[in-house]
Amino acid sequence: MARILVVDDSSFQRMMVKNLLIAHGHEPILAENGQVGLERLQEHPDVVLCDLVMPVLDGFQFLETVASHERPVPTVVISADIQASARERCMQLGARGFLNKPVAEDQLLRTLAELIQGGAEA
Repeated sequence: MARILVVDDSSFQRMMVKNLLIAHGHEPILAENGQVGLERLQEHPDVVLCDLVMPVLDGFQFLETVASHERPVPTVVISADIQASARERCMQLGARGFLNKPVAEDQLLRTLAELIQGGAEA
């Protein structure tokens, strides 16, 4: 179905999302921080799922860089940060959605389906 880049410093979170994606026919690409995530963009993912708080390069910096690419990849932020200011900043930086951790499987799958099918903002 789709190639989905999962950028999260939590190996537990990456594996949970990886298993969910595989179970629904998607191909996960994994990155343990924003810097590695930027490198993995060369693998041409269809969608990016990105944490905010990470070492090396955080989610805000990742979003800023993705937005400057020739072909920005739709990115959904998944974070435990529930502050409205964080959500607003992510959306200003080009995020197509913001989901709170722990994210419900059905909510994540619905958001991905909308982005993969080229729907409106998640």
